[in-house]
Amino acid sequence: MGERYSLIEQTKKLTLLFVEDDSASREALSQVFALFFQETQTASDGQEGWERYQKQKFDLVITDIDMPRMDGIQLTEKIKADNCIQKIIIFSAYDTGEYLVKAIRMGIDGFIMKPVELEQLMDTLQKVTRTLHSEQLITNYYQSLEHEIYLKTTELRQLAITDPLTGLYNRNKFNALIEEEEDKIILLLNIDNFDNINMSYGYYNGDMILKKIADFFQQNSPDSAVLFRLGHDEFVYIFYSFSVEEVETFAESLKEKIGSFPIEHEHISVRFTATISIAEGKGDFLKNAHIALKEARQLGKNRIHKYQPDSYFENYQKEIQRHVPILFEAINKDLLIPYYQPIVNNRTYNIEKYEVLARLIYNGEILSPFYFIKAAELTGMLPSVTRSMIEKSFDFFKDNLFSFSINIGEQDLNDNYLSDFLLTTAQRYRINPDRIVLEVLEGISAHATDQNLNQLKELKRYGFQLAIDDFGAQNSNFERVHRLNVDFIKIDGSFIKEIDKNENSYKIAKNITQFAKSIGAKVIAEFVHNQSIHEKVMELDIDYSQGYFLGEPKCTL
Repeated sequence: MGERYSLIEQTKKLTLLFVEDDSASREALSQVFALFFQETQTASDGQEGWERYQKQKFDLVITDIDMPRMDGIQLTEKIKADNCIQKIIIFSAYDTGEYLVKAIRMGIDGFIMKPVELEQLMDTLQKVTRTLHSEQLITNYYQSLEHEIYLKTTELRQLAITDPLTGLYNRNKFNALIEEEEDKIILLLNIDNFDNINMSYGYYNGDMILKKIADFFQQNSPDSAVLFRLGHDEFVYIFYSFSVEEVETFAESLKEKIGSFPIEHEHISVRFTATISIAEGKGDFLKNAHIALKEARQLGKNRIHKYQPDSYFENYQKEIQRHVPILFEAINKDLLIPYYQPIVNNRTYNIEKYEVLARLIYNGEILSPFYFIKAAELTGMLPSVTRSMIEKSFDFFKDNLFSFSINIGEQDLNDNYLSDFLLTTAQRYRINPDRIVLEVLEGISAHATDQNLNQLKELKRYGFQLAIDDFGAQNSNFERVHRLNVDFIKIDGSFIKEIDKNENSYKIAKNITQFAKSIGAKVIAEFVHNQSIHEKVMELDIDYSQGYFLGEPKCTL
């Protein structure tokens, strides 16, 4: 009894095709099979059995051999040709080796002699269905595993193309679509001053605000446009089947909505603006959109600008790239040379110091820093330029008593070589550090890391003097300038060159001069290129003047 229940457990979900030409045997055995199998279908001969098999697949086939129209061996051959793993048991009244050999060769799973004994039948069914059950368990396992792999693969593919914060498509998806050879238009948006939100409310709240901005862009997205987050505070739309005029109209409408749309997150309410650029074409033209975005930024924020081929900015970028190999050659062949521009004391009219300015020799032509300094910054070669200027200017000034200033860039401070290199070179050429003025841009003093600020303070302790260059051109950090104990402040030339005509420039120069004197720093006016400007500089009691009116840069004094 226990074996029967065990057999039922294995067969209760299986289907059976029973083929037998003897009606009495077919009726009797089909009643037995009905106790075990979920479904049992019968056929009176091999031909009918084959027709039923073609309409429905069965877990198990039990067939007699000697039947009209198509015998069991022929039926088995057809079934095995159709499904080689089909489980088949054969009944036979013939106790001959010939049928047994044929059955074995065809891969028969069981062979039962007639007349059928119940014990033998159950024993054979149990062996075959146990194997079938095990195979189905394995099949189900692999199917489940394949399904799980499919789901995980689908999930990973989705994650690979989706921005986790906003749920928008990310740069990977954008890159795949943008490279398709199909005309399209992209609209690039950069959130203005988003770092201020992070600094004011923290990065978590910044992320939540950014997510809501993304939701706003998505809600205002045309049906045929695809929106992406490229990274940080930058988003882009791809437009298909749109004209440039239609995209420009959309951009204007979106810009108006942005300006009137407050972002609410918990207790925080902020309004934001975005600078927008538009570019069209085929392939990867995101660069063009970024060029247009930079051009828009030069005009001011919260603007819309369309990319134009051969724009000034693009030509400038190309010019920088053209000079990268020239700069490499100049550094390798030692073709960088210093020029010296005098800095005049406005009280004594004497030249007290010089500024060291880098020049590059190429094919007999002298190139100004306008052409190669940006290339040096982009390629990380600025420290090589600075080292060359330090070495050559120290060698030049070792035989006189003039002070001289050398421009120091942010990369020089980041490389953390300046203190050792300056001290070693000064000792080698026997130049007192107090003759050397290190000019750093206002942006470095305002935004430099603590490590870089500590380097400047250390150089001050060694006796080097410090000047802030182009003061007033960026967001001045007066407190930091005061803490650095700078020796000189150089007023940005954009104020000086119009000081005789522009009242605002005059006021700004006056305020900077007063601030400098309040912290004990001397003031230097750059771009003094005519008599009228020089008189205004003298009127403001500025300590020093530098410019073509007083002396142009030369390779000798």
